[in-house]
Amino acid sequence: MINLSSFIAFHARRTPDRCALKYRGEDITYGAFDARIGAVAGWLVAQGIGPDDVVAVLMKNSAAFLELAFAVSHIGAVFLPINYRLSRDEVGYIVGNAEARILIADAELGEIAGGSAPVVLIDEAAQSSLTLVASDATPAPLVPRKPQDLMRLMYTSGTTDRPKGVMLTYENIYWKSADQTIVLGLNADTRLLVVGPLYHVGALDLPGIAVLWHGGLLSVQRNFEPEQALAAIQAEKLTGAWFAPVMTTAILTCPNRDSYDVSSFKWAIGGGEKTPEARIRSFSEFFTNARYIDAYGLTESCGGDTFMEAGREIEKIGSTGRAIAHVEIEIRDEAGRCLPAGATAKSVCAARRSRKATGWIPQRPRRRFSAIGFAPATSAISTRTAFSTSPTARRT
Repeated sequence: MINLSSFIAFHARRTPDRCALKYRGEDITYGAFDARIGAVAGWLVAQGIGPDDVVAVLMKNSAAFLELAFAVSHIGAVFLPINYRLSRDEVGYIVGNAEARILIADAELGEIAGGSAPVVLIDEAAQSSLTLVASDATPAPLVPRKPQDLMRLMYTSGTTDRPKGVMLTYENIYWKSADQTIVLGLNADTRLLVVGPLYHVGALDLPGIAVLWHGGLLSVQRNFEPEQALAAIQAEKLTGAWFAPVMTTAILTCPNRDSYDVSSFKWAIGGGEKTPEARIRSFSEFFTNARYIDAYGLTESCGGDTFMEAGREIEKIGSTGRAIAHVEIEIRDEAGRCLPAGATAKSVCAARRSRKATGWIPQRPRRRFSAIGFAPATSAISTRTAFSTSPTARRT
């Protein structure tokens, strides 16, 4: 069984009282999280959701968001988190293009919950647990998935046209979880601060799912506030986080930062822009037991394709490190030829067990995609798919 709920059930059997999630002052154990997943899955089935149906979610960070992510997988459906900063028209386009069967949204986001799918609004109380809505639901049985099955749809920004659907399979998630375990040394004692939006791979997959895979803990903050993040690191002895650049800057310039004990913190993953040397040095001076890890990744490959090696942050300033174990990075010219060290051109990323990510065509039976685009349903999917990762890159 490869459903996301399967490893939560595993930890629930072995260590039911171990804390899986912290949200708004509540400790949610693995036993409780497992029970919530089953109940929410049953509620989804009662709404008419079944295997391969798309469940769209328009929500800020919450325990309910994660309950849904795992419950959708439990019944073999497809999870579609949507950027809550979009307009109603943009949300409606994504919901329609994905042929979502239902849109579940925070009540505060109801005005932008567009599209033709039925909308369920979640109030503040239910954001702490969707079981408040699913109180009468019968827990749903697991619908086993296969590694090649579609687990999640994520829509790109659509810089050249309308947003395009990114198809992420269970293989995508599990290969990346394995690689992040190697690079970050994840284990059951990993305690992750989650302040980025969970609709983004940075917060959900870098390395959120992998931490729960190991039986670790996620401390989920609804919104990012630098002082709240520092308070959580101190109170909950958190060990790592993914930060957008603006978050790192906000924490390092927080007026009261020296009031907090951050000695438990071991690493923070950053990316999205070239990290200035001053920021890296400032980070190391404040988080004395931690390192800043410049990284690069794609939504199409589940994020986290390269990580800076420990101790080389200043030596390789401007670099985002080396490719992880099951990813290959090449620098090629316009003709597709590999270039030597020192050359600047497009970079190409080959990710293990990836599918063509920007080819979602919502119809049944689902179309399958190979590394070069549309493929007949009988053709095999390549175990590696190449993506152009940036307009320009430099080989060193």
